[in-house]
Amino acid sequence: MNSISARNKGLMTGALMVALSMFFYYGLKKPFESNFQYFIYTVYSAGIIWALLDLKKTAAADATFKSYFAEGFKMFVAATLIMVVFVFIFYYLNPQIRDAKFAENTKLLLQEGNHTPDEIAKNTEQMKRVFIPMMLGITTFMYLFLGALITAVTAGFISQKK
Repeated sequence: MNSISARNKGLMTGALMVALSMFFYYGLKKPFESNFQYFIYTVYSAGIIWALLDLKKTAAADATFKSYFAEGFKMFVAATLIMVVFVFIFYYLNPQIRDAKFAENTKLLLQEGNHTPDEIAKNTEQMKRVFIPMMLGITTFMYLFLGALITAVTAGFISQKK
C-alpha cells in the first residue's frame, strides 16, 4: 500500500485550513482573527500527528526522534507555505480589513493624546507599508514555531523505546 507523503499531507492539511478559514470568515461572518483560529490550529496539529503516526506504522521499530522530526518537518513546512500564501492573498483581496486596522491604530494614538496629527499620519503611512510583510512574518513564525513544537513533542513520545 502506498502511503501519502508527508509533503502531500501538509498540502492537504493546509488546504483544509484555508477552507476552514474561508468558511469561518465568509460563511459564518466571523472576524479573521477570532477564537475560531483555534479550530485551524487543531487541524494543523492533527495533520502533524497524522504524519507522525503514519510513519510509525511503516517505519522500522528502531526509528529515531530524528526520523520522526524530519517527517513532521516536511509536513508542517508544506502546510505553513499554504497558509502564508493564503494570508497574503486574503489581505490583498480584503483591503477593508487592513483599513480597519489602520483606523483602529489611529484611534488608539488619538486616545493617547501625546501625538501630533502629522505624527499620526506618518505612523499610518508607515503601517500601510509594513502591514502585509508584518502579517506574513507573524504567520510564518507562528506556524513554524507551533509546528516545530508539536512535532518535537509528538516525535519524542512516539520514538521512546519501550
